[in-house]
Amino acid sequence: MKKLLPILFVLLPVFGFCQYIPQFSQLIKTLELVNPGYNASKVDPSATLLYRNQWTGFDGAPKTFAANINVPVNKWHTGFGVNAIGETRGLITQTNIALNANVDVKINELSYLAFGINGGVETKRIDMGRAIYFGDLPFVAEDFNSNSFYTGVGLNFFARELHLGAAFHYTQLAKSNYNSNEFYSLYLNGSYLLNLSETWSVKPSLMYRYHAGYSDLDIGFFGLYKDLFWAGVAYRINNAVIFFADVKITNFLRLGYSYDLDVRKIDYFDYGSHEISVEITLPRKTKQFERMGN
Repeated sequence: MKKLLPILFVLLPVFGFCQYIPQFSQLIKTLELVNPGYNASKVDPSATLLYRNQWTGFDGAPKTFAANINVPVNKWHTGFGVNAIGETRGLITQTNIALNANVDVKINELSYLAFGINGGVETKRIDMGRAIYFGDLPFVAEDFNSNSFYTGVGLNFFARELHLGAAFHYTQLAKSNYNSNEFYSLYLNGSYLLNLSETWSVKPSLMYRYHAGYSDLDIGFFGLYKDLFWAGVAYRINNAVIFFADVKITNFLRLGYSYDLDVRKIDYFDYGSHEISVEITLPRKTKQFERMGN
């Protein structure tokens, strides 16, 4: 059975029993990768990079890289950028590239709404030449390989301590081997910053994700010291405990790390997941733009 498990795991993506969109634990902090409106909260040009090694040590486990680049045009209350995601899992290689645009609308001195939209291309390729199996498979790679257009929209409410967000993604899958509920995904999130003193704050947060009949909920609690360091823990219901840490190295650079500890107690599948994030910001020389208080 132990020898057969890697074989089965490699074939599971083909039969449709695994994740079809990338899973990140640090989305609770780097929402720009799934919510195109979240970038409207940024006042400086920035880039966010994430790398995830899921189920470390398991042959064929997902390895994912994602990047977001955003350039705000503050005087127009808009921003433009690009998202890129690449993932290999089992026999599948998936690539997503999209252009983003966002705009914010002031509600009052203490809050504003942010809208975003993106559109791009998703490609999926299955390399059956690397498959290990017995007998003949009832399909060929061409039945699953696809080039699809996808689009997403995002809505966010920002106040000084509160953030609520929602994002919806739709993919125009062309092949008949996909289920009807694989065409869309949904993200909902919320967080509240509670200031304990001038230097310390705590931040509870929620992240809900739905795709292809599968859903998960992350409940997190974080402690922050000024803008220099934050650490915390989240529980993905019936799935994993996630440990986070993030540190500001310079005004230009932040580094983050998270570790997922699986709590499902599934034999032979108890592998941790590592995730590293890098945030690069290019502060402007002129006074920063403020969306609240002006």
